[in-house]
Amino acid sequence: MGSLTKAYISVRDPDPKNKDKETDKIEVQFNPEKYSLEKATQWEEKGKILQFTGVNRKSFTIDLFFDTFEQGTPVTTLTNKIAKLAERTAKINTKDVPPIAIFCWGQFVFRGVVEKVTQNFVLFLSTGEPVRALLNVTFKQFSTAEEDARDDPPGDPTTSRMIKEGDTLSNIAAQEYGDPALWRIIADHNRDAIDNPRVLTAGTRIVIPALIK
Repeated sequence: MGSLTKAYISVRDPDPKNKDKETDKIEVQFNPEKYSLEKATQWEEKGKILQFTGVNRKSFTIDLFFDTFEQGTPVTTLTNKIAKLAERTAKINTKDVPPIAIFCWGQFVFRGVVEKVTQNFVLFLSTGEPVRALLNVTFKQFSTAEEDARDDPPGDPTTSRMIKEGDTLSNIAAQEYGDPALWRIIADHNRDAIDNPRVLTAGTRIVIPALIK
């Protein structure tokens, strides 16, 4: 049996010039039991006709559980790291912006910004310090202006490519996703074709799985 794949949030610099720079990595204490993805379309009623007007950005909502009862320390030392992702951290082109948050769990990846965090504290020490919490976190899909302009999100599910001499999974991830740190997604999706992710065989065809965006 393989080792347990832990979920985590990779926090990225919101400046497009530093989009590959990871500023923090927040590990989820317990893997979630469920999550939900929402995609909504926009319609305008004109007389008796409904006219399609566009598609909203996707939303991703997840419940995360944290418990520090045994340690006897405030659970907020963990939960506040996630709550702060909903705050502005930089000013880009005179606009206050939050960090980019990439939720990763095995092959599931959602790139967005944290739109909402609800912290529910359910267990306390005698001092009143909370030691158990359930967080409901909503991410809103994020894409760069360049991706929006070409209407070409990274990780087209129909994309495949032939490995060339000198290729590495990190370089391929950088080209396909704009982020070399996401190489493991490609490795996990191509286990039948790639025996050793550190040594690629030229001429091997691999599939580039889509990022959930």
